[in-house]
Amino acid sequence: MFNSSTGEPNLPTSFRLPTYQPDRLCHILLGDYNALVEAINRMEVLHYCDRVGWIDPIPTGRSGEYISVMTRRITPPAA
Repeated sequence: MFNSSTGEPNLPTSFRLPTYQPDRLCHILLGDYNALVEAINRMEVLHYCDRVGWIDPIPTGRSGEYISVMTRRITPPAA
């Protein structure tokens, strides 16, 4: 994941972290491609999030490792 000569992450240039927004929560999944897809599908079945809210898993540069990100609005607690 890190370039040994510069210490910089070796992520694809198309990957950008979401912009910070205080009313949102960012979920990051990191691991095996099939495990990411399974976790995303389970969260949809539990009605926690829609599958389409996740970016497609992209390789991190480490063997067999992928990353996916989903941002969701935080709902204020009921008063």
